[in-house]
Amino acid sequence: MEPILPSVIPYHDLTMVLEGCLEYRINNRRITLRENDLILLPPGTKRERLRTEGKTTYVSYNFHTDEPLDIPLHLKDAVGKEIRMMIYACNAIDRDRGAYAKDSFADLTSAILNSIRAHVARSGYSELTERILSYIHENYKHPLSLRKISATMNYSVAYCDQVFKRDIGVSIVHYLIDYRITKVKDFLIENLMSLREIAEQTGFGACNYLSRQFRQRTGVSPLRYRKQLNN
Repeated sequence: MEPILPSVIPYHDLTMVLEGCLEYRINNRRITLRENDLILLPPGTKRERLRTEGKTTYVSYNFHTDEPLDIPLHLKDAVGKEIRMMIYACNAIDRDRGAYAKDSFADLTSAILNSIRAHVARSGYSELTERILSYIHENYKHPLSLRKISATMNYSVAYCDQVFKRDIGVSIVHYLIDYRITKVKDFLIENLMSLREIAEQTGFGACNYLSRQFRQRTGVSPLRYRKQLNN
């Protein structure tokens, strides 16, 4: 990978490594980014990228925001499957460059930052909450109930929901629906499947149920959301 000469950046720089590694000197401190690592540099940071050998795949988003970003400068293993899907969506929007592309890109960048915040927050979660999150992320496509999730954890329904809500701030069922909605949005962005297929792939089962939950959380129907993305 070719180097970048030392400079003080005037913007936020979010860089995520998807494969390989990058070497930086940040404010005179050397940092190595490996696969799934990221750095988020605020304006005024002195940044230098050092030369590295071998294949490296990475993405960098440079942006301006007045919002305080309470995210550490360097995070390891923070780029999961969800963030990768959003990166692919950003790349698709960048290729399109339509009138709506700028707003969509900003929305997805914000979603990536929120996912990174969630990763940071999870580092303080209880072991039970971590297990519930992993179970939901791996099985959201299938029929799930609070009773089934609790039985899988070998704890009572009340205890599981109490611990989860203490850590996450919402109930297990509320989180499950929200997580499924994020997956629905990913499929709507890809624009490859019908609403019926999306409902089946995200665990909602029926189009009507998906549409009702989607509208409650976003204020628009799934088809309206897709139309806005493609205009």
